Amino acid sequence: MIRYEIGIVETRNVIKTILDTYGYDFRDYALTSLKRRLENVIINNGFKDADGLIARLTSSKDYFEVFLNEIIPETTEMFRDPSLWRTLRDELLPDIMKSSSKPKLWVAAFDSGEELYSLAIILKEAGVLSDVQLYASTISDKTIDKIKNGRIDAKELEVNDANYLRLNGKSKFSEYYKIDNGQTILDTSLIHGVNFIKQNTLYDNAPGGIKLILFRNQMIYYNQIQQDKVLNQLTNSVVPGGYLILGVKETLENTNTSNKFTVFNDLEKIYKKKTT
Repeated sequence: MIRYEIGIVETRNVIKTILDTYGYDFRDYALTSLKRRLENVIINNGFKDADGLIARLTSSKDYFEVFLNEIIPETTEMFRDPSLWRTLRDELLPDIMKSSSKPKLWVAAFDSGEELYSLAIILKEAGVLSDVQLYASTISDKTIDKIKNGRIDAKELEVNDANYLRLNGKSKFSEYYKIDNGQTILDTSLIHGVNFIKQNTLYDNAPGGIKLILFRNQMIYYNQIQQDKVLNQLTNSVVPGGYLILGVKETLENTNTSNKFTVFNDLEKIYKKKTT
């Protein structure tokens, strides 16, 4: 079977349709990656071509929510890069918790739940889960529902357990989930009180006063223009002395916000916002 390939013109037509109809701007997403994900959406939903996708997008707001859930890359595992989570727990958290007010922590990358639950477990084991305010960004209501239901891919269970062991957690990962009819369901009490923020691609309703932003493995899907737009929003959100964490293959170098941060840990791509 020949795989459907979407052309550049068709890709731009889809992007224009989304922008004109819903106000979500994908023009500055990395084109190669976006084309590949659009092809998957078209194939998985049984559309003949890009015109079929465009027709559905323009005629169904409900389908647009499904589309958003499919087009944004999902987190694939919990405690990804365990050394990062150890550093967060052992070095960043003690500094963050010195705050006189309730620290605000934000999972800013469009998450499918694994990153948020990972952070919540770290906080719970440190005994400070109730002492912080958590925020989490999503791009669709369907993603919010999925996270609140606690369902994660059972195929990743072995990887998640291995990552937790490498983290040197205080408990057993099995204490944080149950198996129900073959589905892995995380302990949803971990995310009670989380403020979910449904955001568009430009992050123009970002929260303020944030002490820690997790924005991992998102910038690789942006071109330079989009990187600068989003990083400006994140920079304005994090307080002086607060932290910004990117993916291990990402960097603030050569961005318009690099001079606002110092490198706290280059290996883990942890940055600290300058106080002056």
